[in-house]
Amino acid sequence: MHGIPPVATLLAVAKKKRKRVVEPVTLKDRDLLWDYARLSHLYGLVLIGVSLGLLLLSVVLEATSEDGWSWVWLGVVIGVAGITGLIFLPLLSVWLKRSGLASIRLPDAQQADGGRLLEAGDRDWRRWATLSSVVIFIAAAFMLLFLVAVLGRGGTAEGVVIGVLAAWGVVTMADGQKIEMTQQEEGRRYWAAGQRPTGAGNRLVFTTRA
Repeated sequence: MHGIPPVATLLAVAKKKRKRVVEPVTLKDRDLLWDYARLSHLYGLVLIGVSLGLLLLSVVLEATSEDGWSWVWLGVVIGVAGITGLIFLPLLSVWLKRSGLASIRLPDAQQADGGRLLEAGDRDWRRWATLSSVVIFIAAAFMLLFLVAVLGRGGTAEGVVIGVLAAWGVVTMADGQKIEMTQQEEGRRYWAAGQRPTGAGNRLVFTTRA
């Protein structure tokens, strides 16, 4: 049948049409470049640090209760946290891979353009790490207090919250390593552009290595 293109040609044309054309983006003078892989590592460390902070908070709350804390209670918290972490580690790896990990935004990155490309300094990173830690700790603490009020002080609620946060942190840090590997393979470096890295995936750029 002449005049009908082969299936392979049709698929190639369709794939070509679906390919996005990403135009360079000009950054503003006040924009900072936040290392995207480092940002993922930072959030992972913050989540793990918050989980340890919640463990300390749980000990304080239990110690100030009428019954006081005991080694049995602490063993329950640590045991439940460990089991929860082992369960949620593979689950979060699958769930977050669809929409909750930084690496899935890499195809949407635009090439950075502009005469002034300023990387965020150590002071900027410390300020952002502190702010992130405080905000996430407060939110997680309220969640922990709510579950303890509903489920009681047996140590189970505390262990579940701590385990989920720790597993989330491990998955996020592993995603940061994936971004680093992608950068090495592509010869690029990915950045979150802006005065602060809030909503980093919405303003993602890359620079090519010389």
